[in-house]
Order: sequence, then structure tokens, then C-alpha cells
Amino acid sequence: MRKRMAAFVLTIVALTFLVGAPASAAENSRPPRSCAAAEYSVLFGEGITVRCFPPYPGFTYRAVAHCASGNAFWTTVGYWVPFGSSSAECVGGLLSPASVIGYDVDVL
Repeated sequence: MRKRMAAFVLTIVALTFLVGAPASAAENSRPPRSCAAAEYSVLFGEGITVRCFPPYPGFTYRAVAHCASGNAFWTTVGYWVPFGSSSAECVGGLLSPASVIGYDVDVL
């Protein structure tokens, strides 16, 4: 029992360091300065498209839509693009259409 508990604690500690590493690395990158977003309708939901101006060499970005439908919340991502627009769509069901409640821009 003690071995299982020790293995569980070590797993939690290791996962904490693995999850924390990308967040600290992301602070050093410089995201695009000006991005414009527009929402649009899709069947049983909504979508968002993000376009960043001007294109920055060496950076690619994607749209991240935060979706909601009733009591369900989830995240949908678009394709990585070096220029142009990236779109993410929130699609729900017939009786519970989804909506975009927020968005982010991921930079790589």
C-alpha cells in the first residue's frame, strides 16, 4: 500500500513539472501584436476566425475557441497558419446548439 501511495505522489509531482514547463517557455515567445477576430454561424453552432496583421516571419498561430452548450464547456482549435486566417468552430446538437463564449490565439 505504501509503494502505491509513493508511486501516486511521485506521478503527481512529475506531472506538475511537465505541465509547468511549457507555460514558462511560452513567456519568452513574442505573440503577434494585432489580431482581428470575427464570429460566424455554422449548422448547430458558431465559429470564429482570427487573422493577425502583419504576418511575422518565424511565427505561426491558430485560433482557439472556447465553446459552451448548456452545461457543457470545451475548447476547439483551428489549423496552424503562418499567415492568413485560422478558424475554429463550435458545433453542438440539434436541441442544444453551441456558442463561442471566448477565444485565444496560440503562437508557435
